[in-house]
Amino acid sequence: MIRSISVLFAAILSYIGPFLFEGQKAFSQDDYSACLLRPKRTIQLGSSVFGVIDEMFVDRGSWVQRGQVVAKLNTTVEEAQVELDRHRAQNPMAIESARTNMSWNERELSRKKKLRDNMFSKINDVDELETKIAQDLLSIRRGEFDQKSAQLELARSEAQLQLKMIKSPIDGVVTDIKLNLGEYIRDTTPMMSIAEVNILHADIFVPAEYYSQLKVGMTMALTLDAPLNRTVAALIDVIDPVVDAASDTFRIRLVVDNAANRLLAGVRCNVKLPSRERN
Repeated sequence: MIRSISVLFAAILSYIGPFLFEGQKAFSQDDYSACLLRPKRTIQLGSSVFGVIDEMFVDRGSWVQRGQVVAKLNTTVEEAQVELDRHRAQNPMAIESARTNMSWNERELSRKKKLRDNMFSKINDVDELETKIAQDLLSIRRGEFDQKSAQLELARSEAQLQLKMIKSPIDGVVTDIKLNLGEYIRDTTPMMSIAEVNILHADIFVPAEYYSQLKVGMTMALTLDAPLNRTVAALIDVIDPVVDAASDTFRIRLVVDNAANRLLAGVRCNVKLPSRERN
């Protein structure tokens, strides 16, 4: 009776065994390692200044370039300040007035010197005009200094205005919009998420016995699951210098070129490991 039960159990196990371990095989088999394609980086775009969102130029799924303005905060005050500073920076009246006075005083000094030589002018008059000319020179220098200061203030106000223009720091695609028009943004509040997908990364954990076989710059075959169902070349970019003692594995990072944007981040993948070295 016991022998019959054992035979029956063995037959059942031989039938269902492949199904029990079929899902595990792809992830635990020594020759393969499971992975996930992910963007090179994903940023949570925020703002360095507070303000109300006045315009939004992109939406979820929009492709953006580095330096592109993706949103704009309310800039009413900043624009008015820029116009005021520009008016001051471009105003030459103080310098022109001082130069005009100096020109008059120089002509008057020339006349007084001629009269002094003919004993028709006081020495005191000549000294007074020379002092006025020196004061005019100081006025010109003060006007030039004030105009330079106004130009610097204009540059500062223009920079403050630019802070209200939210720009993308990377080339990528907008994956999420977190704030909309009319909402207030703070320094701790991201406005949107942008993923850089022209290069994709995949991290895999490899048994420690492969450590001496894998080198930075090596090419490995990366098999992508549905919906791509294809194999692409991936370069080893980083090899961790530490082995995890608990799992006896180490991590490597693979880089996949996606300049044509034909691959999808988030797709599961498998990497075929090289044949093990035998002693």
